[in-house]
Amino acid sequence: MNTGCANMHTMNWDDARFLLAIGRARNLADAARGLRVSHTTVARRLAALERALDVRLIDRTPDGPRLTPEGSALARLAAPMESAADAMLRHLAGADRRLVGRVRVTSTEALGVRILAPRLAELAAHHPGLTVELVPDPRTFSLARREADVAVRLVRPREHATVGRRVARVAYAAYASPRYLAGPRAPGRVLTYDAPVAGDQVAWLLRRFPGAQVAVRSPSTLALCAAAIAGGGATVLPCFVGDAEPGLVRLGSPGDIPASEVWLIIHRDLRRSARATTVADHIAGLLARARSELEGTARPRST
Repeated sequence: MNTGCANMHTMNWDDARFLLAIGRARNLADAARGLRVSHTTVARRLAALERALDVRLIDRTPDGPRLTPEGSALARLAAPMESAADAMLRHLAGADRRLVGRVRVTSTEALGVRILAPRLAELAAHHPGLTVELVPDPRTFSLARREADVAVRLVRPREHATVGRRVARVAYAAYASPRYLAGPRAPGRVLTYDAPVAGDQVAWLLRRFPGAQVAVRSPSTLALCAAAIAGGGATVLPCFVGDAEPGLVRLGSPGDIPASEVWLIIHRDLRRSARATTVADHIAGLLARARSELEGTARPRST
């Protein structure tokens, strides 16, 4: 007999967060990353929840874990609880005027690795009590669900209750290695972005090289850069990535390809948080100082 109702008093309500994370993620690893725990912790907490309720909540499929009908129903009921808990925590964090603690910053892979990471040491030198947890990832982390505190994105903020400011502009250009350029040029090979980051830049590349073989697709800017350096084909890269590589030659002007706006985003409840606003202001300043790199004017060499 199902004893879920009888066992409700033994349920750890914090375990419901893990159920919600699985419902939103593609696999245990993604859920764990969003919760900032190990995937074994996610599996253990879900098993504990199923034991407490005596109900199967997750189906283990070849494509990853999927919520059962009972799991989906519980997740719908748990979502308002999560929102209320997150709102309370954001309210407390927003009232905290201390420059001590952790601030989680999410950004695109290339901006995080090439622009933010080398410059965040300046912040640590001025504020030794702060720890910045940098997450360079093409996926979008939710500020409302406290998956991050500050976001640096190439799209205008759409999430409810967030505020953003446009702080920079990223220019793009086509690049290829001298080795690739020395070989046969027609129809050629191209290296393109894949979901979730494919956009205007990919459309431009395919128009620029009609009939070219798509040799590599990847959501990773740095993977496409590495493939281009190895002679894999021509690709579109942010100028701050391509111009920094001596093994690549810029093909044409950055003005030929649609640019992206850089948005700095924070949840409105954190606008009074000294930690979050200090980190956000520092990022805005370092992006302003990196303007020539971002806009492709630092090394105007092309062919």
